[in-house]
Amino acid sequence: MAAELEAVCSNAHTHTTLCDGSSTPAEMAQAAWQLGFKSLGFSGHSFCPADGYGMAPVALAQYCREVLALREEYRGRLAIYLGLELDSLSELPEPGKFDYLIGSVHNLLGPTGRVWPIDAAPADTQAAIADFGGAQAYVQAYFTAFDEMLAARPVQIAGHFDLLCKYNAGGRFFDESSVEYKKIAAAVLRRHCRNNKVVFEINTGAMCRGYLQRPYPDYWLWEILRQEKAWVIVNSDAHSAANLAYQLAEQTARAKNFGLRVVTIEEIINQTR
Repeated sequence: MAAELEAVCSNAHTHTTLCDGSSTPAEMAQAAWQLGFKSLGFSGHSFCPADGYGMAPVALAQYCREVLALREEYRGRLAIYLGLELDSLSELPEPGKFDYLIGSVHNLLGPTGRVWPIDAAPADTQAAIADFGGAQAYVQAYFTAFDEMLAARPVQIAGHFDLLCKYNAGGRFFDESSVEYKKIAAAVLRRHCRNNKVVFEINTGAMCRGYLQRPYPDYWLWEILRQEKAWVIVNSDAHSAANLAYQLAEQTARAKNFGLRVVTIEEIINQTR
């Protein structure tokens, strides 16, 4: 395993017990150090008033204190970064408070005014599709929200681009191979990966938890990333210390062999300074 992980030096998408993870920040940092990581980025969920999910002010303050304390504890051994996964319906944080922001769409505002979670449960996906009046309208609404989020929010990393596919293995809810689906998804991806204004993550979280056998974004979308010379970062979206390095080595190797430019947290932060 040590040889397999030689190319893995960082992970920027990490959740702890202070949001919806099962390991503490200290446990995550210890695991990263033991794995030989050079850096670890924490990215707790921002608070989303629309559904009450994420770190409310008290938890957010504790999160910042603990991560910054770990930065000092591991100084010279492991670089620790304070990030935030910013939901499309969350309020913007104080400028400069975080080292980087991951922009994600976890919720959609439906036509009836209800907020639908994207990745909570298959039943929610099915009900949301009904509320939107069909699968194509649901798909369009999701990618429109992603498009608007990246256009309006000062994020450095685009999180799990096609998260809406989490429960769609085997085409359960919509046809990912259809011309309509591919046209909608490709247009948004192409628009925002140009000029490296945002780095797209290759996210192994759904693979780790057994929902999908491929990362976000799906492999066919990698061709667009390659054509546009986009930067990518490989993240595990880890919710436990045991899964911190899940498929990072394998997907990093695959991305590099495919011709993608794989970058680290440090490169992203230096690019945006």
